[in-house]
Amino acid sequence: MKNKALFILSGIIGLSLFSCKKDTPADFVTTELGYSFKHCTINQNTPKAKVGDILYGEMQIKLNDSTILFSNFGKPERLFKIIDSKKGSMEEFLLNLHIGDSAIMIMPSDSVAQYVVGINSKPKDKLFFYLKVHQIISKKEIDNHQKEQMERKEKEYEAIDKYIAKKALKAQKQESGLYYINKLEGKGTSPHFGDIVRVNYVVSTLEGKIVDTNLKPIAQHSKIYSESRNYEPFEFNLGDDGVIAGWTEGISLMKEGGKAQLIIPSHLAYGEDAYGPIEPNSTLIFEITLLSINKKQ
Repeated sequence: MKNKALFILSGIIGLSLFSCKKDTPADFVTTELGYSFKHCTINQNTPKAKVGDILYGEMQIKLNDSTILFSNFGKPERLFKIIDSKKGSMEEFLLNLHIGDSAIMIMPSDSVAQYVVGINSKPKDKLFFYLKVHQIISKKEIDNHQKEQMERKEKEYEAIDKYIAKKALKAQKQESGLYYINKLEGKGTSPHFGDIVRVNYVVSTLEGKIVDTNLKPIAQHSKIYSESRNYEPFEFNLGDDGVIAGWTEGISLMKEGGKAQLIIPSHLAYGEDAYGPIEPNSTLIFEITLLSINKKQ
């Protein structure tokens, strides 16, 4: 029922934007550069965007108002960060938006390529941006959040350093902030991005709680065993975006048959997101055995 309601809401938002008339040039504000802007709905009693703010909401981008290049209708997300207020720029139009506003922006495709990756267009093509603003995150909120992140990061590294000292570990800290402990040197060369690797692993928190493993005996002993899961070596392409950054970097330092412990700060793991039993801002400790490397052809 919840998904159905979301679908209906998405449809209503989409219809409200598409019902906004585009064939009335007088309704659009147009610059010398050929940028055009029009409000479909405007909420002047809600906060208005300012330089440094982030716009969060729904958007659809269409080439020549026909081919859809991007759409997140029904799934609001971060859309733009307003960098400056340069006259005639896209940001100048974005600064006219309030929370709850919907609008259409029409731009020459070659002038806004930075907003649409991999666009294949002709010189006279235009991009149509259909926007619905759900939230405006202010520069002050962003700055406060970044300050909180820095303070949390400092405390996290203090906790990691205490853990390493207490365990008397010979940890090598990488530039990224990853800690690498070599437990058994493997043979041959290290894997490179694109190689297929097979590993066994155990994941625990800094407090020692095991939260995941592909090894059945350890899962059973740790009371996290699931009968619906296949406990077998985990195989993936090194560099796959679906794997956390700290794991990819750590495995790239290993050799076939080697064993290592990776202490991964939260910003190289799941960050502020929760993931199953893993809480937000969690430092993770991986015990990894690199079973095999299948080199990229």
